[in-house]
Amino acid sequence: MKLRELIKYSKTLLKHNRISTIIVCLLPFLPEIFFRSVEATVYSLLLYIGEMNPLSLFSGENPLQVTIAVFIMILRWLTTAPLIYVSAFRLCEICYNNNRHNFTPLSEILINGRNFRRSLAVSLWTKFVGILALIPAGISAVTAYYFIMNTDDLFMVVQAVVLTIVSLYFWLNVRLTLLAVPFLMAHFPQKSVFKLVWYSFRFMRGRRTGMLKLFMTYAFPVITLVTAPYFLPELMTAFSLSISIYVREDDYSERIKINCKFNKSDDTAKIPYRRKRRFTAFAHKTKA
Repeated sequence: MKLRELIKYSKTLLKHNRISTIIVCLLPFLPEIFFRSVEATVYSLLLYIGEMNPLSLFSGENPLQVTIAVFIMILRWLTTAPLIYVSAFRLCEICYNNNRHNFTPLSEILINGRNFRRSLAVSLWTKFVGILALIPAGISAVTAYYFIMNTDDLFMVVQAVVLTIVSLYFWLNVRLTLLAVPFLMAHFPQKSVFKLVWYSFRFMRGRRTGMLKLFMTYAFPVITLVTAPYFLPELMTAFSLSISIYVREDDYSERIKINCKFNKSDDTAKIPYRRKRRFTAFAHKTKA
């Protein structure tokens, strides 16, 4: 399916579900905004009463500040991870079934202990893999900065900068791949979390370019805060729809492979291979 057709069809899915889809898409952002605001408020109080200086906010030398940051980060992860899965699950249901009466209640998904544990594990694994993918970009960026500040060798500077750009592109592909993991978890509830993360790289192979084009199409409207609540559901629905299409494509190709392997035709005429073959002439060309 082409990108224009994908976006057009995803908009038809939102005709009767736009308001509920907006709420579902904004769910993961609400605890993020809340805990970030709480963290900023606590830091402001600590600065006001003189418990720490402004420089320690960035250096991490104040134990109280580090403790508060870690505690709030854990709370943020614990609340954001299940909401990301809820959003992905509901978007997958919208793509499979446009009947609002057949949707699974959000409360039923949230109170499920297995869903909570799996969503938290997915969040931790994706963060860990994302950090690993960012390490080469960080090393190359530090190297490029060192060469720019301490050497006049233009060749080394250019090589370091190019390596940084390539590493960032690699990290971007990894992050784009990991975005599909919550949706794959909704499609394959029986697979383990580690297998889902590993499978996502094979699943997204050759498909990242189309996903990147989709995100670039909605980049400006989503970044703009005024239009984000309207265009974010379209972006996420189109992304979920593309994941669903790719899952069906893989399932169809897998079925074809299985059928070709186990259902070979037994009455097919077999001609043994020979280097030189001679066939008799057609009947109307034979000499009397």
